[in-house]
Amino acid sequence: MFNLSTQEVVSSIEKTPLVNLDGIYFQEYHNFFGKNFSLPATSGLQTSTLEFQEHLPRVRLDYSNTLCKILRIKFMDTRITKALSKKFNQDLKFDSCDIWVDSKGYNLKPHIDDQRIKLAIQIYLSEKNIGTSLYNGVRKIKTFEFKVGSGYALLNTEKSLHGLDSPVEQDGRVSLYARYS
Repeated sequence: MFNLSTQEVVSSIEKTPLVNLDGIYFQEYHNFFGKNFSLPATSGLQTSTLEFQEHLPRVRLDYSNTLCKILRIKFMDTRITKALSKKFNQDLKFDSCDIWVDSKGYNLKPHIDDQRIKLAIQIYLSEKNIGTSLYNGVRKIKTFEFKVGSGYALLNTEKSLHGLDSPVEQDGRVSLYARYS
């Protein structure tokens, strides 16, 4: 059964400290959705390619899927946007919410997100895999543990360099990615 509590998400944002690591501002989440969260199976659902990543082994669940519609409604909730705005001291507006599915071989070198994104949240939805790392130039300074319900919110600045240390080794690296402008 799919159960997502807006209050659990707001609580996670409010209680998680904001970290400034070498000028990179982020929150690291554990059990982001609360204890009663469960996600329905995503295998077999219709997928689409991502803008600027058409050549990579990453797809997103198509927005026509009911699960995507529900998540979009949840993450556009003003209580979540206000909690993020307050925590990061930014005027934020919900932009989009995807479920990404990365296949074996997917890799994304350190990069800074598109300037249209002020803040992004990535929450891992599948079993152990490769987590996102933060970099200060070429030096890795932090890797987020890839575990169901864990993840991060990252303020997009000229210092928010992030990516994967190595290619995904097993199919099915699934994560939620919400963008705020």
